[in-house]
Amino acid sequence: TTRPDRAQALLKAVEAGAIKPAELPAATVKFLQSSKDKAVAALAARVFPPAPKPADVLKSFQPALDLRGDAARGKAVFMERCAACHRAGTDGFALGPDFVTVRTAGKEKLLASIVMPNAEIAPQFIAFQVDTKDDESYTALIGNETPSNVTLRMANGQEVTLPRVKVKGMKSSGQSLMPENLAAGLTQPAMADLIEFVLTAPAPK
Repeated sequence: TTRPDRAQALLKAVEAGAIKPAELPAATVKFLQSSKDKAVAALAARVFPPAPKPADVLKSFQPALDLRGDAARGKAVFMERCAACHRAGTDGFALGPDFVTVRTAGKEKLLASIVMPNAEIAPQFIAFQVDTKDDESYTALIGNETPSNVTLRMANGQEVTLPRVKVKGMKSSGQSLMPENLAAGLTQPAMADLIEFVLTAPAPK
C-alpha cells in the first residue's frame, strides 16, 4: 500500500468487486484514504465512502438481540466474514480474540464488538503499520520480536519475519485488524445467526 501503483491496483480491485471492502483492515483503509499520493487518496475516497456512525449501526442491529438465531446459518456468515482472523473448531485462523473469551461478556457486548471493533482493543490485538527500507508496507499484529527479527501476523494465517535492519519504521495504528464495516450488508436475522454461532462455536483445535 505504500507504492502508489500497487495501492491503485488494490483499490481498483475493490471497486470492481474482486475484493470486498470488509476484507481490508480499518488501519489499511485509513492509510489509503490519507495517502500522500493524490490519485490514491482520491480513488480511496470514491471506493470507501463515509461510513455510517458506529453508534447508529449498533442501534440498527439492536433488534437482532431479540431474534432467535440459527448457528448453522451463522457459521456461513462466520466463514465469509470472520474466518480470516478467528478460529472456531477446525475452521478459520487464530489471529483475533478467542471466541471462548469474547462470548462470556454476553450478546450485547458481542454485538458491540462486531459493529465497533475499535471501541475497545486489548493491547496484543492493536495493529501496527510496519514500513521497510524496500518501500513495502504491512498492517499486522506483532507476533514476535527479537534483537534481530520482527515477526508479523496477518489474516488467513500469513506470517512474515523481517530482519530489523530492513525495517524503516513501526507505528501503532491504535486500531484492530478487524474491519469497521464488517456488518455492512448484513440483515438483522443474519446478525442474530452470527451471534448464535459465536455463542455456541466449539473451541479452537
